[in-house]
Amino acid sequence: MKRRLVVVTVLAGLFVVMFGLNALGAEHEDAATTDTTISAVNPDTNIEPAVVVKPDAKIEPTPEWTYRYLIPTSLALAAAVILLTAVKYFSDVVRKRYRIVE
Repeated sequence: MKRRLVVVTVLAGLFVVMFGLNALGAEHEDAATTDTTISAVNPDTNIEPAVVVKPDAKIEPTPEWTYRYLIPTSLALAAAVILLTAVKYFSDVVRKRYRIVE
């Protein structure tokens, strides 16, 4: 019985690590920078800027690190705890319910 509990615990740990590595391996969107300055054409040299940014362009905010890491990890841990609790309860109830009579 202890062997089964160890196997279930290891599988649950691997499940959590599998989803955790996916979140840690995600690229950081905030590393990319964009130039949001707007410059006018210089009348003396008649040189236009290389990139013209329209003032009405909205930049989407990146999600906070809590949404990217803590919330998925806590949901995975909660699911693992609920699953392990159900397995433990079922194994205890079935073991106490049926006994071999000799």
